[in-house]
Amino acid sequence: MRCHIFTRDDWGKTLDVQETECGSPEEALQLGSAGVANQPTEVWCGPRRLGRFEPERSHGRPLPRLHALLTLAERRLHEREQHISKQETLINRLKREGRDLALALCVLDTLIETQKTHLHERDLIVAEVAKRFG
Repeated sequence: MRCHIFTRDDWGKTLDVQETECGSPEEALQLGSAGVANQPTEVWCGPRRLGRFEPERSHGRPLPRLHALLTLAERRLHEREQHISKQETLINRLKREGRDLALALCVLDTLIETQKTHLHERDLIVAEVAKRFG
């Protein structure tokens, strides 16, 4: 059976995919669990996820990894701020034109909720750094 082993980042984005032939689901899971280092790993056979493996976090994330995560979180926050600003500009234009705002306001609400999630993620990373060096 053809299986795929996905390496994910902390937000679920695929970093790497390895395709392999396995004799059984158990063999695929064994390969997936052996591949866990610093990133979460998922094992899929066809459309079915067989398992997810998390790296050992008992010693905390290494400092370079925390720095990379914080940089990514800050970049995402900045990008979302730009999206929110553009959406607010669009809403003002639609309002001046007397057009329906329902969909545009829903999109803005979604952008704001997403931004809150990214802020929380960034705060968790900052708290982990403070815990280690505070």
